[in-house]
Amino acid sequence: MYLQNKIVELRCKVAEKQVNEDVIAALKTEICELKQSAFMKTNSEQEIAGLRKEVNPLRDQNERVVLEIGQWKEQALRPGNKRGSVVLQTPDVSNRGSPKPGWTDNVREEGKWKAEYRNIQSLHRLANIEVEALKEKRVEGEARRMEAEKQVKVLEEKMGQLMVSGEKGIGKGKSVEVVSGDSAIEEAARLRKENEDLKRKLSEALYPVGDDRVMHLQNEIVELCRKVGEKQVNEDVIAALKTEICELKKSAFIKTNFKQEIAGLRKKVNLLRDQNERAVLKIGQWKEQALRPGNKGDSVVLQTPDVSNQGSPKPQWTDNVREEDQWKAWYRNLQSLHRLANIEAEALKEKRAEARARRMEAENQVRVWRRRWYN
Repeated sequence: MYLQNKIVELRCKVAEKQVNEDVIAALKTEICELKQSAFMKTNSEQEIAGLRKEVNPLRDQNERVVLEIGQWKEQALRPGNKRGSVVLQTPDVSNRGSPKPGWTDNVREEGKWKAEYRNIQSLHRLANIEVEALKEKRVEGEARRMEAEKQVKVLEEKMGQLMVSGEKGIGKGKSVEVVSGDSAIEEAARLRKENEDLKRKLSEALYPVGDDRVMHLQNEIVELCRKVGEKQVNEDVIAALKTEICELKKSAFIKTNFKQEIAGLRKKVNLLRDQNERAVLKIGQWKEQALRPGNKGDSVVLQTPDVSNQGSPKPQWTDNVREEDQWKAWYRNLQSLHRLANIEAEALKEKRAEARARRMEAENQVRVWRRRWYN
């Protein structure tokens, strides 16, 4: 009796071991997720460091460009050949010359930006078409998966009904018939006797008598003690995993606003780049204004009478520059839209792969249930 009680107690402890194994599996899964988040954090830190390194040179370049704009502006605005002047040039020097008008380069660059813009537009349309196709395929995959799950549920219900009906017919045999009177009493007595014989033979097979029974119980106790020892090892593993999870959580939650910081740095980098581009264009304008023929060291300026309606229209090439900036802005906008469309397409591809995996799993379950059904 003592050995039997000991066996029951050890069996209860061994049953708790399965719970510990499930806990270990859950903890390992959580550790994998935390390690993945830590890896993403490392990548984000590297990206932030790269953006910060890029911001400082852009700021320095912006400051230098602003200083250069001031110098060329001062040179262009000094007294010289303006709208109410007539210039008498002195003898020409060999190293003097007029630079090539810059607006022709701007026109050619504008055509280049237009071609690039059209190319990005076509890529964006193709990306949108691919996204729509992936969405349709995802919907179809979800419908097939739901249909397969319905078939699995129907087969499970049928198998449950068959198991219930099979349990009801256990022990009746092939030749059992419903009878009445003395024959029914005799049949019931015979069935009870057969049942008792089967129970006795089963108990003799499982639990021997005498010394063999004691030896059997002792062996079972040894086996259960070994499993209980494994349970203690599992508890130690659980404690170690929990400690590792705490450390990973501490390192993972030190800084969680990486996305906001990266977005802010990217915005700052784009703003500095735009400022530098506009400043370079402004430098070109003031430089051309300063280098045009006028009051230089080898010129003599004679002022003419001022006229009220005298004036010069706005230089045409500045419109080309602004149009070029507009094409650049459209180009960047389409680039960002194209990147977003590619990201959405990749996400839809991943979701489609997951839906296909779930559908295949459901179909495999359907095949298994059908095989059991026909067997």
